[in-house]
Amino acid sequence: MEKKGHAEELVKHAEIALKHAESAMGETKSPHVSEGIKGLKDGIEHGKAGHADVATKAIENALPHLSEGM
Repeated sequence: MEKKGHAEELVKHAEIALKHAESAMGETKSPHVSEGIKGLKDGIEHGKAGHADVATKAIENALPHLSEGM
């Protein structure tokens, strides 16, 4: 993931990922997916506030959970 501080672009992609994760959560009920969703939401919140570095970190931390649970 490129870390150049493009919060708007980060939020756009994280929101798409969130929709997919929430859909998967309905099917899997995985605690990993649940943790991934929390991380994506946190990242989206920080990204909307313009904190691209914090948003990136939150989303990077969510990815292993999503990979594990899906």
